[in-house]
Amino acid sequence: MKLSLFHRIAVLLMALVLLVPALSVADEQTDALFDLALADLRTPDQLSDETGFFGLHTGDSAFVPCVSPGVIPFDEIPEGGLQPTQSGVFTSSDESVVIVSADGVMTGVSAGEAEVTCLIGEDEYTYNVTVGDDQLPQAIKNYIYVLQREFYTVKRARLPRYNKYAKWYYKKKKEVGWCAVFTAACANSAGIQPLELRDLDKLETPPDVMFVRQGEVGHQYDGFSERGRFVDVPKPGYLVIYADMSKSYRTTHIASVIDVKELGSGLYAVTTVEGNMSNSVKSYSYIYDSTKANNHITNKNRNELQYNMSELPESEHTDPLIQYQLHTDHWAVFGFCQTWQ
Repeated sequence: MKLSLFHRIAVLLMALVLLVPALSVADEQTDALFDLALADLRTPDQLSDETGFFGLHTGDSAFVPCVSPGVIPFDEIPEGGLQPTQSGVFTSSDESVVIVSADGVMTGVSAGEAEVTCLIGEDEYTYNVTVGDDQLPQAIKNYIYVLQREFYTVKRARLPRYNKYAKWYYKKKKEVGWCAVFTAACANSAGIQPLELRDLDKLETPPDVMFVRQGEVGHQYDGFSERGRFVDVPKPGYLVIYADMSKSYRTTHIASVIDVKELGSGLYAVTTVEGNMSNSVKSYSYIYDSTKANNHITNKNRNELQYNMSELPESEHTDPLIQYQLHTDHWAVFGFCQTWQ
């Protein structure tokens, strides 16, 4: 029997009424997972305090965790610089690997392992410090922490174009795309100064940890590529720029890499946090094929862009808050901005 239009609408409305409670429950469960993830999130210093292990990039400096002031936005750092939260007596078991200043700042001298001890009154804190070129700089560890914090806080909710990231960047109401603005704002929140291109041009040598304060993806690309820091292999803390294959457009979106797993044969499992992805902050995980790298592509040969992204197998879908489906079937990785060396 063919239902009348009235009856078809009634059936549809009834289905929606039954579906809404289920959707509400699902939304509440997802919100609870975000809340739990945020509650469990630790700063790099807090993790080191809990585990007793600390990674230090060769040549990098960082406070001993028990006296660290924590993650302070760059534009909130006092004029005299960061200070330890309390005084102590610091020692290193091997000063050829790591030295510690009187105010508790560790500096990685050469690759190796050493034990750093801090004595505060009768309390003793000990950290096993590993120094190496493969260790993340402290600023980058802070950056990844901030990215995760923002992702868990926003909960994939739809944000207005004039949000807190755009407000920090523009200092006035301006409604524009904000994926590049998000990277600069998070770098600032991690205690890193994102530099204008004109300021970078004045430097003989760019900083080891470098972020560009530009609201357009193309200008972000310029800042890194002109300094030989646009590469084909990802690392945590790097930025990733996507190309739009349907338009042969190289700089359509920018995101931040928070985790990388090498899979062999030039393949990498890449996990990102991305601002202004469908007007929200989202996290994606996918396979990137570096044998089909695009970072060398210029405007002259942009029609040679290659597809180099694919989905992880379902058995690797381990985090319910991460999205494993590709955002679109016509994007590819253009390349990675080398934020640290």
